[in-house]
Amino acid sequence: MLIHLLRQTRVILLTLVAAFVLAPAASTPGQGFARNPLLLDSPAEPVPALDFTSQTLAGRTVRLSELRGQVVLVNFWATWCVPCQLEMPAMDRLSRRLAGRPFRLLAINQAEDRARVESWAKQHPYAFDLVLDPVGQIGSSYGANRLPMSYIIDREGYVIRRAIGPREWDSEASVQFFLTLMQQSPAPTPAALESNR
Repeated sequence: MLIHLLRQTRVILLTLVAAFVLAPAASTPGQGFARNPLLLDSPAEPVPALDFTSQTLAGRTVRLSELRGQVVLVNFWATWCVPCQLEMPAMDRLSRRLAGRPFRLLAINQAEDRARVESWAKQHPYAFDLVLDPVGQIGSSYGANRLPMSYIIDREGYVIRRAIGPREWDSEASVQFFLTLMQQSPAPTPAALESNR
């Protein structure tokens, strides 16, 4: 069972990496800035997001698959990462601005222990969830080999954008981008399709 799970994770990770490597040129800087002001990478095809379960710093369990129906910004960061620190206030403003809407921001700390993250969080009281990944397993599954790295997951659970490096997540263009994503209706779940028969 474990070997099958590892193979499945490897296939999904390779698909995720390949999707962004083969992404269309329109997502590169210099082309289409007006259409893509955050300079986000786009996969050639949407890729199912790898599910994960972890604990928030507040002690709540978070499972990505349970957030279906919401747009999710998954951000990989560390307390020692200066560019991560630079974008977090903008992430906080975005999270506060979109509060009460089908949006969730998960800032996944990479390979640091709870005590270190707690100490850091006392000085940085942000509104979004700080998720613990003490051995870096989630980040490794997502190929987060540089920080910060962010993935945008649509309401159906597909990775549709990636950002390497810090972004101005609270810019008007960013807010409009997320509002547009939230207005798109998610596809019906298999259970919902069965109940309509």
